[in-house]
Amino acid sequence: MNVIRAILLLACLAAPSLLFAGNGADQVEAGVDAALLHLAERGALGRFDQPLTISRPAQVRYELGAVVDVRKPDPRGLEVLAITPGGAAARMGLKAGDRLVAINGRRLDGNGAPASLLLDAVRDGHGAVQLLTTRGKSRMELAGQADAAAVPAYRLTIGEAAPAAGGGCGYVSYSATPPGSQGLFETLITRIDGRSTPPRINLLRVPAGRHVLTLQELVPEHRLSASQNLQRRLMQRQSMMRAYKSLVVDVKPDTDYRVAARLHKGKLDRASIRANEYWEPVVWAQRSIRCR
Repeated sequence: MNVIRAILLLACLAAPSLLFAGNGADQVEAGVDAALLHLAERGALGRFDQPLTISRPAQVRYELGAVVDVRKPDPRGLEVLAITPGGAAARMGLKAGDRLVAINGRRLDGNGAPASLLLDAVRDGHGAVQLLTTRGKSRMELAGQADAAAVPAYRLTIGEAAPAAGGGCGYVSYSATPPGSQGLFETLITRIDGRSTPPRINLLRVPAGRHVLTLQELVPEHRLSASQNLQRRLMQRQSMMRAYKSLVVDVKPDTDYRVAARLHKGKLDRASIRANEYWEPVVWAQRSIRCR
């Protein structure tokens, strides 16, 4: 929950143009889309087959108006990375480069979790802020009032795919061995709709409708030369998740879609492998199967 809320805030800060692209519901939808994209890229949305529900009552959040480095404790205090013009921190005289040593009597130069200490101190002070800071070799005391923002109650459910007309369900799978004679090789479905798949389950049940699969190729090493395998390993190490590819599948009820990695034999040169162009994900077979 804390990870999700933190990434939601980071996503909104990282994509302000999206938040102001429209009015009303359009702004909310754009902001949520941006946040979910960041969450999916970080694998923070849990398993695709387990809906995730987040609900919060109406609350008041206090904003200091400063970007503070809370990644780890620092015996010198927490560094202020940036100040919001016109915000509470700016009104109090805080500047980028300052270090927060204490807030409302709580020390920030110890071994405690910096983010929790900072948030709890502002919340417990009901927005009233007293700061002990350092600027270079000078120590200063600053005081003021944090900006208050009302957050409405909300309930968000992630992972309930919209069913196709008539409902029903189908499957996507990677258990059957694809025909290597056709340049097709095994692959691994790592995510569905941005959410992780459970391990050791090859036949994955999904609601009928459109789904986005994230796939990792499992082309056997003996199908490539030693130099090609070397380039592939280097690409995968440098690209990490970008070495995976997405495949959109419109799943019909009572149908299993078998996926594979198609090897492009004409793109096995060094540049193509390093650009991850040597393969593509495909549906290589479909079969009828009763889905319950």
